[in-house]
Amino acid sequence: MTGTPSDTSGNVTSGQSGFGPEAVTIVTQSGVPESDLVTVTIDGAQVRVRKGTNIIEAARLLGKDIPHYCYHPDLSIAGNCRMCQIQVKGVPRLSIGCNTGATEGMEVTTQATDSGVVEGQASVLEFILANHPLDCTVCDQAGHCKLQDYHYEYNGRPSRFLEDKVHKVKAEPLGPTVMLDGERCIMCSRCVRFCDEITGTSEIGLLNRGDRTVIAVSPDRPLDNPLSGTVVDLCPVGALTHREWRFNSRIWFSKQTDAICPGCSTGCNVRVAVRDAHEVVQVKARYNQAVNKEWLCDEGRYGFGRFLPRDRLTSPSVGGKPVTLTEALRALPKSSEDEAAIFVAPDLVLEEYVVLRRFIQARMPRAFVALAYRERELTSVEKILISPDYAANFRGAQIGQLFRREEGGELGGDGSFGEKFLGDRYEMAIRKLRGGVFSRVFFIGERAIAREDLDAEILSAVQGCQTSLFIGTDKTNPLVSTVSVVIPGRSILEKSGLVVNRGYHLQYTDRVVELPEGTMPEWRVLNEWSTISGGALVPSQNDRELTLGILSSEERLKGLRLKDIKAGGVVLAT
Repeated sequence: MTGTPSDTSGNVTSGQSGFGPEAVTIVTQSGVPESDLVTVTIDGAQVRVRKGTNIIEAARLLGKDIPHYCYHPDLSIAGNCRMCQIQVKGVPRLSIGCNTGATEGMEVTTQATDSGVVEGQASVLEFILANHPLDCTVCDQAGHCKLQDYHYEYNGRPSRFLEDKVHKVKAEPLGPTVMLDGERCIMCSRCVRFCDEITGTSEIGLLNRGDRTVIAVSPDRPLDNPLSGTVVDLCPVGALTHREWRFNSRIWFSKQTDAICPGCSTGCNVRVAVRDAHEVVQVKARYNQAVNKEWLCDEGRYGFGRFLPRDRLTSPSVGGKPVTLTEALRALPKSSEDEAAIFVAPDLVLEEYVVLRRFIQARMPRAFVALAYRERELTSVEKILISPDYAANFRGAQIGQLFRREEGGELGGDGSFGEKFLGDRYEMAIRKLRGGVFSRVFFIGERAIAREDLDAEILSAVQGCQTSLFIGTDKTNPLVSTVSVVIPGRSILEKSGLVVNRGYHLQYTDRVVELPEGTMPEWRVLNEWSTISGGALVPSQNDRELTLGILSSEERLKGLRLKDIKAGGVVLAT
C-alpha cells in the first residue's frame, strides 16, 4: 500500500462488549491513546472518545446527527442557537451538545429517543422562526436551507406568532462578494467567528441586542478578504448570499457535482452547481478536514469561468484549414529525434501525465519537457489556503514521473525534482524558444504556456518552427493562429481523473459540465497520435477505464482503491 486514506469524518473502530446475543457494539475513536478515552452511552449505544469531545462529534461517530446551526468543528463554540439540545442523565435541564464534553460513564439521550428533547428543539425552532420572513419562494437558499430542513424534521407545526415581525436590512452589500438579508439572519455568528479566528480580519460584528441584533460591517471597512465568500457557505440559512450569483438559478434546476478546485495546487474540495449543461451557477466548499476544511478562496470560487471559454475550439485544423482528427494527426511527425520542446499544462489529470510520459518515451525520447509552473507572492491571509501557483496538478506530473529521466538524472527520488526545478525548467524552455533552439514545439493543454508569455517574439519563434501543435480549448488563444496544427482539447472541468495537491494528497475530480461536441481529452489525442505512429499507449476507451488502468499499472499507485480516493483522498508517501 503506497498511501493512507484521509478520513474527513473521524476514524472509528468497532468491537464487541460481552458475549452472546445481547453483546453491545462499541465504537471507538481511533488515533487516541487508551488513557485518554472515555466511554459515553448515546441513545443506548456506546462510543469511546477522547475525554472532552463534544456530544455532537461523539454522536456523529455512531452515525447519529444532532441538529445544530451555530456549531462548526473548526470554529470556537458559541452556543448561540440552542438547537443541539440533549438530555444528560443526572442533569435536571436540557444541555447543548456542542458545549457538553464527554466524561466517563456519561449517559445521553437525543431527539431520536427522548420526547423532552424533541419538544425542546421544536420550541427553539419556533423561537428562531418568530421574526423570520416568509420569503422562501425568492430566497437563494431555498432547497438547501437548514431552517427548511429542520422545520420539517423537528417541528412541522404552524406558527403561533401573531405580533408584527421585526424588520431589518434587506439586500445590503457587506463587501464586493457578499450580500446580507438581515431579516433571515438567526445570529449563529459563524461568519463573525470565521473572520475573527480564521482570516483574522474581523470585518463582521454583532450589533444591538435581543430581536434587534444584526450583523454588520463598518462603513469604511467592508468584507473584502481573499476568503470572503466562505461566510456564505457557513451561513446555515439565506442571510448571506453571493452577489455574483444572487437570484441566478434555483438549486433544483442545477446538476451538482463533487470536484476539486483547479485554481491552484491546494486542491480544495468543492461542489459545483451547473445549469443548462455548461453554466456554472454556484460553487460551494465541500468539507475535507485534511485539505481545506470548509474554506474556499474567492479567486477559486468565482474563477471557474476562466476554465470554460465562451469561444470554443471544436474542430481540428492544419494551416488554418479545417480537417478531420486523423488528417491533423497525420500532419504531425510519427517520432522526432530533433530538438523538440513539449510545453505541458499544469492542470491535466494524473492519468494524462502518465500517458504523455509513455508517449515521450516511445516517440520523442530527446524532447525538452517543461511544465508551466511559476510562483507568485501571497498575502498573509491568502497563505491560509492558497498555494503560490496556478498549477493545480503539478504534483500529478511528479507522481506520473513525467520528468523521471532528464539531465539531472533520476528525478523525483533524490529530491531534485520539485517546485524550483519546475520553475527553472519552464523559464529555460521560454528562453530556448525565444532563441530559436527548437525545430518542433508542442503545446499540450490550454495552459501549457502562460498567456503573459505569448508576446510577439514567442509567437514569431513558434511560427518559425518546422512543426507546431496546440491542443487547447480557447479559440481566442494567440497560438490558434500561430501553430501549424490545432486540435480541440478539453478543460479540467470536462474531465474526471486523479489530481495530487501540494501536500501529496491524492484526490479524484469528477466532470462538472457536459462535453462540448468535437472535443477530445488530451490523453485520447496522444493515444490516437501514437496509434497512427505505430501503436497505442493505453487500451482505455473512456476516463474511468483509464483511471482504473493507471491505478493497476503504475507502481506508486498500486493497491490504492478508487473508493478511498473519492472518499476524502489518500495521502501518498513522499
